[in-house]
Amino acid sequence: MRIGSRWSGACGVAALLVLALVGSLGCAPIWSPTAKGPGPHPLASIQITASGLDDWGWASYEALGGVWHFTRQGDELNQVWMRRWPKSQVVKGTNRSIRDDMTLQEIAALSLDSRRLDDGVARLEVVSNEPARVGNRDCYRIDYRHRNDIGLLKRTVEYGCPVGTWMYRFEYMAPAQYYFDAYLREFEAFVRSVAFKVPGA
Repeated sequence: MRIGSRWSGACGVAALLVLALVGSLGCAPIWSPTAKGPGPHPLASIQITASGLDDWGWASYEALGGVWHFTRQGDELNQVWMRRWPKSQVVKGTNRSIRDDMTLQEIAALSLDSRRLDDGVARLEVVSNEPARVGNRDCYRIDYRHRNDIGLLKRTVEYGCPVGTWMYRFEYMAPAQYYFDAYLREFEAFVRSVAFKVPGA
C-alpha cells in the first residue's frame, strides 16, 4: 500500500462523486492502486499503520483531516472507509458528541443512530453488536444491513475505536448478496493489522 495523496487539478466526474459522498471539497483526489508487498504501511494523516487490501484502489481526503477510502470494483460493489475525528465533534445527524465516560456500547448506539438518519438508508437491521480489539485497543464491532434508495440490500461491518482524544472508525460495505462475503475476509485482515501511532494515547 502506498501512502500520501495525489490531487487532481480539475474538477469533473470524480469531483461529483466525492461531493456526493463526503461534501464539497472543490477538487477530487486521483484514485491510486495499493502497492503489493510486505507491510505494515503508514497512513500518516490518521496516525496508524496497516497492511492489506492489495489491488484495491484508494484515495485520501486530507482536507477532511484524514479520511481514507478504498474500493476494489467500484463503490456500488464494495467500499472501505477509514475515518478519524475529534471525540468532541458532534456526531453527524445528532446533537451529541463522544464523552470519555461513555461505554463502547453507548458509542456504538450513537453511531447507529447517526447511520439511521443518513440519506439512502432504510430498514436498518443490526445483525450483531459486540466488543472487539483493534491495535490492542478496546473497540466495538457492528454488523448491520439496510436498504439503499433503490431498494438494494447492503451490509456493513463497522469497527469503532476511541483512542486518546480521537475517534476512529473502519467500515466495510457491500451488497449483501455475494459481494459482502467475497471480500469480508480481506477487510477483517486489514483491520487486524492496524496499529495506532497516536502520541501519548
